[in-house]
Amino acid sequence: MTRKTSGGTSGKLHTSIHFLTTSQLCSTLRTNTSFIMTNMRTLLPLMTLMTLMLFGSSSCAPPPPPPAPAYHSFCSSLWLFSAPCAEVSTKVAAQIQAFTPIYTLLSATPLKLTANHTSLDGVQGENITFTFTSTLLTVGCRVSGRSESQSFTTLLDGGLNYCNLHNLLSASGLTSDPGFMEMTNEWACLGYKLSTCSMGPAEIMQIRQRLFNLF
Repeated sequence: MTRKTSGGTSGKLHTSIHFLTTSQLCSTLRTNTSFIMTNMRTLLPLMTLMTLMLFGSSSCAPPPPPPAPAYHSFCSSLWLFSAPCAEVSTKVAAQIQAFTPIYTLLSATPLKLTANHTSLDGVQGENITFTFTSTLLTVGCRVSGRSESQSFTTLLDGGLNYCNLHNLLSASGLTSDPGFMEMTNEWACLGYKLSTCSMGPAEIMQIRQRLFNLF
């Protein structure tokens, strides 16, 4: 390829253009592919080892999922009475003692009562708390109560904890108080709508007879 310069002097500019044949191109590709595959075979085990070191060791492994939560079934309720708190707390405490040994009075103050309820077979037990607060406007009493199973169970208890509270108020005559009002729901008292509480005189005598036979 000949090219003239601007000074008129003739010079030669050699430009080398190499054209690869099809066979040469294929040979080059095979060589490069072989090189890449060889390096990949070397890198893959190394990458696998690094992955195991990072994620397979106990220090880097994700923590195990937490265990399934266990629940205590419970019931919380609120009641209003027109009677003063001193009278209400005295009646509740007396009724707990009257239902001994099904109920056991643990502590008693004008503002708070704590007790236990135990099944006839002695297997199942619940903690019971009553808190008494005087109402300023009506000179009555606002009572909050809670019964909670001591053992881990399902949340639905068929109304057991609700009946632990209701039976004491019913048997003591407090549910007949002119200003009696109960406030609870199935969120605060699980199994509330499933409860069938019955603790009349006949049931009390039957329970006492069964307890007498046990002891």
